[in-house]
Amino acid sequence: MKKYFIKLTHFWDEDRSLTVMMLLLLFFLFICIPVLSKGRTGVVFIKIVYSVLLLTGIWSVAKSKKFVVGITILAVASIFVNWLSEVDPSVPILIAHDLGIVIFNFFFAIAILVKTFQPGDITFHRIQGSIVVYLLLGMIFASAFHAVYLFAGAESFSNINGTDIKEFLYLSFTTLTTVGYGDISPVHPMARSLANFEALIGQLYPVILIARLVSMEFESSTRKREKGR
Repeated sequence: MKKYFIKLTHFWDEDRSLTVMMLLLLFFLFICIPVLSKGRTGVVFIKIVYSVLLLTGIWSVAKSKKFVVGITILAVASIFVNWLSEVDPSVPILIAHDLGIVIFNFFFAIAILVKTFQPGDITFHRIQGSIVVYLLLGMIFASAFHAVYLFAGAESFSNINGTDIKEFLYLSFTTLTTVGYGDISPVHPMARSLANFEALIGQLYPVILIARLVSMEFESSTRKREKGR
């Protein structure tokens, strides 16, 4: 058991774990939630998958003393509130659940960025790590929109009727990618501010990310040439 634990820890410390994390997020966001969000069985399955994602978040930063304690506490709290919302789906609990997702994913995204941009060669797995952060941003704003909806009421968004999270994920990613179909739009001032902020991040993040990755790859190539002389 101890040997398996050590192997698992080593795996999540490697760059290839970023690829696994990306695949898990893609499955969760674009298959699991849209297909299984209706019905109690589907909701329970989604909660299980989300709990697994939280646990993988802990594993991925297990060797980083800067993040492991904080991420673990946030993950445990998020798992607790996640399942508590199944027992007590009151508005305060649901809002607490959304805020837990926002806070956890924010610090998890920072941890992934640190892991992605640590010294070393720019690998395909690290590029996928940057995609993980982009997906986490979509989740953060989707939960923030959902919290605003629960707090301010149905009139805070146009063309959203009900608290189904897939509607808010749709709004979040169309805003993050600046597609803006206009079928769902924010009405409440806080929702509009969040939408503007997300659109700004959606434009700046890829530009800054690409510039940083190119810079790191150039520095790595330069060091290799100098060593080869």
